Amino acid sequence: MADPARWLRRRGRRLLFHSLRLLARAGGFARAAALGRLAGELEYRLAWRRRRRCLHDMALALGREPGDPWVAARLRRAHHVNGRAVLEILSLLDRRQDERALAPACEVEGLEHLHGALAGGRGAILLGAHMGNAVLLALRLAAAGLPVSVVYRQARMMTAGFFGRGFSLYGVDGILANEGIRAYGRMLAAVRKGRVVLVTIDQGVKRPTDGVVVRFLGKDMAMAAGPAQLARHARAPVLPIAALGADGPWRFRIEPPLAPATGTRPPLETEVERLARVSERQILAHPELWSWHHRRWHKLGFPPCDNARRQRAGAEPCRPSSVTSPSSSCSSSTKAP
Repeated sequence: MADPARWLRRRGRRLLFHSLRLLARAGGFARAAALGRLAGELEYRLAWRRRRRCLHDMALALGREPGDPWVAARLRRAHHVNGRAVLEILSLLDRRQDERALAPACEVEGLEHLHGALAGGRGAILLGAHMGNAVLLALRLAAAGLPVSVVYRQARMMTAGFFGRGFSLYGVDGILANEGIRAYGRMLAAVRKGRVVLVTIDQGVKRPTDGVVVRFLGKDMAMAAGPAQLARHARAPVLPIAALGADGPWRFRIEPPLAPATGTRPPLETEVERLARVSERQILAHPELWSWHHRRWHKLGFPPCDNARRQRAGAEPCRPSSVTSPSSSCSSSTKAP
């Protein structure tokens, strides 16, 4: 065994997943929200080292002082939201639920934008982020008669085939992103057939060379180029999904299609950054709905400060951090709402 500590962490994550799955099966969808909030609260309290770093980095990303209670309240809420979403998704995909019982749990605004985009005959790309239960949103759209494909990533701790089989219970086409070029081919085919393809721009990639590095919430984060490439090749409209709330039912809004780029076709890196900025604005509007504690973002460090560049851009100079952190930090000039 090369790294016993790493092996134990993997075993622990797998055990946690199976425990959550059993909990979701025993409680059913009706109890998943309450159980998920409890799981999120336990995670917030017990993972104190990660919480400390998340509080520090989240404060800098939101333009707040480290130690601000406003930030702590939103990080705690983000744990509750994420825990609820995980338990609900496990319950939804473990066995088929009655769509009539699911309807009150998810409210969707802006369906007219999606229908208008589909009327163009090129399909549609729904651009989401890890903010709430987007799986439930996809199931609601499918129940309304829309052809839906969801792009998902298979984690090591997940049972092989769990997501794909679960989506098929509701007539939703699951596309495994781990399959690389084959997955992209399926995404492209789905859009060209007039389907709705739901993707997340903030998924992150395993290696920076596999994606495009974008400054996202103050950190240089590698993001998959697939969504931007798909929109370019299929010439399909991209409609952002905004998560609005999680008090009671999940509330989502489908925004109007993003305006196409004018003039010459911009580089792919520019298109990826454009989509990242859309998700970033949504997170800044509702920071309590995003999973800040997921390793896709919190494991990264802030880049070294470059005050000369910031001065040329008209931004505020970096503030030195008052909290010890393993990363060099540089605060964002964006103020939280």
